[in-house]
Amino acid sequence: MSVEIESATLEEKIEQSLDVLEETWDRFDDPIFTCSFGKDSNTVLDLLDRSTADITTQTALGFCDHGNHFEDTLRLKEELEDRYGVTFDTYRPESSYEELVEEHGPRVNQRKPDLCCETLKSKPIERMVDGHDGWITGYRIAEGQDDEGEASYDWRSNLDFFEEKEEITHINPIVHWTDDDVWEYHDRRDLPYNEMYDEGFDCTGCKQCTLDGEVIFAVDSMEDVGEGEIDTDD
Repeated sequence: MSVEIESATLEEKIEQSLDVLEETWDRFDDPIFTCSFGKDSNTVLDLLDRSTADITTQTALGFCDHGNHFEDTLRLKEELEDRYGVTFDTYRPESSYEELVEEHGPRVNQRKPDLCCETLKSKPIERMVDGHDGWITGYRIAEGQDDEGEASYDWRSNLDFFEEKEEITHINPIVHWTDDDVWEYHDRRDLPYNEMYDEGFDCTGCKQCTLDGEVIFAVDSMEDVGEGEIDTDD
């Protein structure tokens, strides 16, 4: 299905996203879907369930438990696993945030964001996707823009449905969805979501960066995953 993205309705975007997933089942032998249980990941999870694939057998399911999730995120994980009858394989970092603080000092997430995110997120996710040929994500172009619609970090502002990396292909079925699209889809499908969004949070990732208001650190750390440049040995 080919549509003009700028003028597409949500219904057309949904159909296009489902087409991307159908192409995924044809093109890739061993895809993986990684889920953070934020609003975008949950949308993709529901689309996966609506596709023709049996997601319990046709794609691996991965979750990075970096030790800093909010309790509502972990509750939502259990709720959605029950809803869709799936279980996500959990990957954890070799070092905890507390151990990073002990070694590098307080507020390591702000003083050394690259080190913190690489240790807690990038490395375990690199292990998670290793060996798979396709990586299904909830990445969206709109997340690469600030409130004025300007690019805030370039790599997400230029995404497409399929992005070839050195060692894996990113598959981004909702790449052209807006925030409004995501929330309207939640309403249509009666999808549960993290209640922190109702409290004004835009991101529900790591506690430290979310509460410090520096969530861009966590988002930007994913750029090099799949390029074969991250040393997963601590």
